[in-house]
Amino acid sequence: MTKYAEKIAKIEEKLEQQKQPLRDFKAQETAQERKDDTRTKILYGAAFLSMLDQFTDGRHKASLDATHKVITRPKDENGNEP
Repeated sequence: MTKYAEKIAKIEEKLEQQKQPLRDFKAQETAQERKDDTRTKILYGAAFLSMLDQFTDGRHKASLDATHKVITRPKDENGNEP
């Protein structure tokens, strides 16, 4: 290995070691964003279900029907796995 090739290899190795913390932080950020998104969906779902209890029968059924039109995956329609 030439003198320059050794220097290049050392710099590339050092650069790779410095990139690893950046990848770790990006992965942590993505994981936190998913957790936050899931929490938001749970809170909105709970609020919606709570509001359903306050609706009249007609409005209750209309709200559920509108919600079911948005749920498009067959395994989600009944809340069961296939």
